[in-house]
Amino acid sequence: MEEARAIVPAAALFQDLYLCTAGKSMCYPGHSFGPDIRLNYLIHYVLKGRGVFETDHRQYHLVKGQGFLIEPGQTTRYEADARAPWTYIWIGFNGTLAPRILEELGLGQAYPVFSCKQAFRPEEILEDFFGLESEGVILSLDQHVLLLSFLHAIAQNLVRETEHKRLEGGRNYHIDKALEFIRANYSNQLHVSDLASYLGISRYHLFRLFQENLGQSPQEYITSFSLGQARELLTTTSFSIQEVAFLCGYSNAEIFSKAFKKKYGISPSKYRRYALEYPGIDLAEFLDACEERSNDAAKPAGFTK
Repeated sequence: MEEARAIVPAAALFQDLYLCTAGKSMCYPGHSFGPDIRLNYLIHYVLKGRGVFETDHRQYHLVKGQGFLIEPGQTTRYEADARAPWTYIWIGFNGTLAPRILEELGLGQAYPVFSCKQAFRPEEILEDFFGLESEGVILSLDQHVLLLSFLHAIAQNLVRETEHKRLEGGRNYHIDKALEFIRANYSNQLHVSDLASYLGISRYHLFRLFQENLGQSPQEYITSFSLGQARELLTTTSFSIQEVAFLCGYSNAEIFSKAFKKKYGISPSKYRRYALEYPGIDLAEFLDACEERSNDAAKPAGFTK
């Protein structure tokens, strides 16, 4: 679940670039959206907390100061962290110039995630959107100006990869290589020591890099990624729980089931039934409903609120 505010876009005056949506979400722990396909370009920017953005079988762990781009026709999913759920703003737009602008910014399906400098204050631009009291053509022009201001602010504050390496001593290079290695080897009962050995750095250094860049330990990331892949297999294949466990790097189904239930609050088999029987229903809402039904069933006969 989430608490969200959104604006209603005015009629577009310019076909080269126009606003489609904008708003702010304060997500509850574990709140997720998707998999879904968007019709317009959509930029999310994290104001606080952290979460996971997934697309094309790739997974990105994001924290405050980072954002991600969704392109039209692209299937994506994103989920708030269970312990530090994110708050983010979003701005959707489209137009004939949109692809060119994003290309110039270096953003696209191959590089959908970005970081911005601390001077970037997009929430102030969003509050300007909410504060507009104009109507008709004036409202359309006001929203267009604010959309341009938002994109201009990103262009000014975007931290490019070369600048990341200069400012952070190459730490992002190690993180990128680590995430590539995890994606390629998570099914092989991957250990943190394997990851450190591959990168040629100590486990302590690896732990520090993950904490600073992703807000979690290497083991937490490996577990989260593996269980995320398990969710995909449970809903898109007929593999048994045992087979899913092996494919996701677990030595047996019992260990896998315990880890899955610890993270998602539901067993793998029950999750598969939920996903197939209640498509589109948020997992947290489903679990709340199950708990309510369980509590109602436990009440003595004749009990009323």
